[in-house]
Amino acid sequence: MKSLMEWLRGHKPAAALLAVMLLAVLAAVGWHASDQQGETLSEPIVKGAIVESVYGIGTVTATKSFQLKLGVTSTIRRLFVKEGDQVKRDQKLLDLDGVLFNAPFDATVTLLPFKVGETVFPQAVILSLVDLQDRYMLVTLEQQAALRVRGGQKAKLSFDSLREESYDGLVEAIYSNDNNFFVRIGIAGLPPQILPGMTADVAIGISEHRDALIVPVAAIDAGKVYVKRGLGTETVTVTTGIVDGAMAEIVSGELREGDRLAIRKKVGP
Repeated sequence: MKSLMEWLRGHKPAAALLAVMLLAVLAAVGWHASDQQGETLSEPIVKGAIVESVYGIGTVTATKSFQLKLGVTSTIRRLFVKEGDQVKRDQKLLDLDGVLFNAPFDATVTLLPFKVGETVFPQAVILSLVDLQDRYMLVTLEQQAALRVRGGQKAKLSFDSLREESYDGLVEAIYSNDNNFFVRIGIAGLPPQILPGMTADVAIGISEHRDALIVPVAAIDAGKVYVKRGLGTETVTVTTGIVDGAMAEIVSGELREGDRLAIRKKVGP
């Protein structure tokens, strides 16, 4: 070892070259180990708004609908409409034993199962009308989620067949019925092809924090994150606040804007 040191002191250019090569080898080994772990770097941390939401499946529901039933046996004498027809208020619909029935509002005929001359028995649905343009979203929630919903909260709606589009709504009412908890969401601007009975994924925003430090959920490992600083990695313990999808709010921990986090591939079940 002593003779090696003496040789290096006497051959400084060669010693410098060896040092550079050694650093390159160490860097390559470190990079390879990191790559083997499946480690990637996050985008620089920024501050922004994050929303905590509760989620449910909603059903598009018509505000106005009408079913014609009678309490006595009758015979259909005349029909003035057919299923699928759009009708105006007071437009003639049908004649039952000489009694004319008119539309109570602008709507679409969605059910008309009888023909002229057929007998209709008491309480049978003779005709159904639905206003397909005046719609709201009815969402079913579990009790824990329903407790956090309030009138006026904002909602986002997305339909499976229209994933590239989302629609805004506002919570209008929360109520229960037969041990089920319902949220009525008013929506505007739905395209006409969205019909009553269709379902959507609904996210109701229950809390929003602005100017929050936001990091990817994937970068958090058992309450810790790994911060790339200089040539090394620091382990930082953090506390999270709101978590919304793939992002989480950091409420405590030595992080700052611009930091980049190591996202390590999870190993095992």
